[in-house]
Amino acid sequence: MNLKTFKLVGLKVEQEVKQEKTLREIPLKDGLVINMEDGENSWLIEALIPVEFHSFFEKLVETEEQMRLFVTITKKSNAPAQIIAKIKTITSLEKHTSILIEGRLITSKPIYDPEVLLRTLMGQGLTGDPLIKAFTENVHQRKETTKL
Repeated sequence: MNLKTFKLVGLKVEQEVKQEKTLREIPLKDGLVINMEDGENSWLIEALIPVEFHSFFEKLVETEEQMRLFVTITKKSNAPAQIIAKIKTITSLEKHTSILIEGRLITSKPIYDPEVLLRTLMGQGLTGDPLIKAFTENVHQRKETTKL
């Protein structure tokens, strides 16, 4: 198995409070992201964080729900990868807490094949500007998936 390891430089956890989603930035002392290269989009994340965030992650474990993470690797300027994850372990160290998280990378794929979409719209009798408008509105729709 080939593993690819990257430096973790940013970690945000999506939270929903009163039906409003917010991102909570987690300060990092250090961290690694490992792409398991297993064909399943599996990733392991180890984050070394300040001890004051220990209870925040303990509460996430108690809910047993998956969480959405925004993980930035290598450079702060990189776009964050979205990962659906669960916490595997929380380890108390002398001055920090180590969090091991297992997750799957979320990718987005087009909902429609452009050619199939165009043929469908034309089959509905659309032509000219209405066809262009309907095609443009639909061709860029994407769905999130954890499958390749």
